Amino acid sequence: MYTTGSPDNGAPRFSATRTRRKALALTLLLALPWAGAAAQTPSQADLDAAAREAEAAQRDLRIRQQEQRRQDLQSAQPPTRLKAPEPEPVTPREGPCRDIASLQVEGVTLLEAPTVAQITARYAGRCLGVTEIEKLLSEFTLAYIEQGYVGARVYLPQQDLSTGVLRVQVIEGRVQGLQVEDGEQGSISLGNVAPGMVGEPLNLRDLEQTLDQINRLASNNASFDIRPGEAPGDSVVVLNNAPSRAWRVLASYDNHGSESTGRKQAGLTVMVDNPLGFNDFISLTHRRAAPYESGETASHSTSLSYVLPYGYSTYNLSLSHSEYASTFLAPSGVPLHSHGNSGAVTLGSDRVVYRDGRNLLRLRAGLTVKESKNYLEDILLEVSSRRLSILDLDADFSRPVAGGLFSLQLGFSHGLSSFSPLKDAENLPDWAPRAQFSKFRYGFAYTRPFSLGGQNFSWSSSLVGQKSDDVLYGSEQISIGGIYSVRGFTANSLSGDDGFYLRNELSHTRPYAIPNGPAGYLRPYLALDTGQVRNRVDGVPEGSLTGAAVGLGIGLGPVTLDVFHARPVSHPGYMERESGETWFRLSATL
Repeated sequence: MYTTGSPDNGAPRFSATRTRRKALALTLLLALPWAGAAAQTPSQADLDAAAREAEAAQRDLRIRQQEQRRQDLQSAQPPTRLKAPEPEPVTPREGPCRDIASLQVEGVTLLEAPTVAQITARYAGRCLGVTEIEKLLSEFTLAYIEQGYVGARVYLPQQDLSTGVLRVQVIEGRVQGLQVEDGEQGSISLGNVAPGMVGEPLNLRDLEQTLDQINRLASNNASFDIRPGEAPGDSVVVLNNAPSRAWRVLASYDNHGSESTGRKQAGLTVMVDNPLGFNDFISLTHRRAAPYESGETASHSTSLSYVLPYGYSTYNLSLSHSEYASTFLAPSGVPLHSHGNSGAVTLGSDRVVYRDGRNLLRLRAGLTVKESKNYLEDILLEVSSRRLSILDLDADFSRPVAGGLFSLQLGFSHGLSSFSPLKDAENLPDWAPRAQFSKFRYGFAYTRPFSLGGQNFSWSSSLVGQKSDDVLYGSEQISIGGIYSVRGFTANSLSGDDGFYLRNELSHTRPYAIPNGPAGYLRPYLALDTGQVRNRVDGVPEGSLTGAAVGLGIGLGPVTLDVFHARPVSHPGYMERESGETWFRLSATL
């Protein structure tokens, strides 16, 4: 249904009055109820074109904002993986042995009973000499180290072995205190990065998590020392950090926008580490078309992200707002003007629920409320204007594999009826999109650096996909075709309820330095992407796209330039073949 309405005051405005176009659009809207369902009238075609233009414009802005949010939430460094010290090897020694009927282990609270029983069973009922006893103590120490408890001490107390009972004493080790050595710059909030650690067993996994939360800020590069405490088994953890400047400004200019809302885009991002003293992070980004032709070909967006760590959990809040304006030629031959705006609020959290020396599992939850409004000649298009509230649940597992880092993502999204969203009417037909939908999401990523002929190379692959039994609105569908999915396509893209895209890239990084100047790098790369989408409704375009790209990344101090040429490899027969397109992005960090 289409209804008339007033545009938001913040929408990009017309450069001149369009009374004739408004009258035409209003006539088309009023005529719609009498339009035949079987025959496609010009008015219906114009309205369908306007809806498609609006969805495409909102989709392009949304994808760029999602990419910015992903960057804001990304840690400045990969997950920390510390290598535990191994027990010293036992040197066989000759000597007398004692018959030991049983073993008595005291002070164990962190090892499971079956683990203790398994170790003691190998030594009970034997004649044990010095070598065997040292191996016994080493096995207990190794059992603690494998679980990350590097502060445990295992020893033999004074005893009488003539009883046939061997007593083993364990001091499991506790964290007596935490200290920060950063030149008194206040770069580390112990209450946020290591809450409750004092008094607990010294565990390598806790130290890894602490370093992850500290070094997620680009201004930090922390390490730690473990010093002996006052009591036996106690330790003092000293966090060393030499923080750099807490704020950064990133300026960028690229041609990553769309033709309808401004191909050339300028951006400015202000990032501040630790603004409130909680090891938190805030980022503000503004992008706009450049040149900005108000009311004709224009777009701008603003996003704000805030991240707050607390131990094994991280909380985030994201706000975004965008507006666009474009003029397009309707199927009837009349140039029509459309514009719109969208906003979103996302509140999320993630928690590391398991980590060891190799594996890391985190769970995420997020609530998003978003609204979009689109107008044709200042008349609200309800068919492409909606408010949705969505709950996202995700699991992310990562581990080293074959010299690289592999991660697997599984997720579930559900449209809620809370927070005043659009609500599905009862008895909706099968072809109607759902606001209270469900969809499953999946993906993986693998990156492996390697050397060939003394040169540094890297291979990366990533898959993003989703599946739903519901018909979805355009904002919840998966799209392929574009620089963030399948490179090589500009004018053509496909969206569907189900689908995936796979991106592959081979790169070679070669560092260089200018005498008495900043260091830099050259990064040539090749890319091959493919994707496929399907729809629940018959007659909606679907199919597969494959594209390839060749590019070069250049870095020199704070300035980076990425240029790549992409072209299609394969596409459905009903699409017109596109020629290749060259893309660039120039950025500088101040």
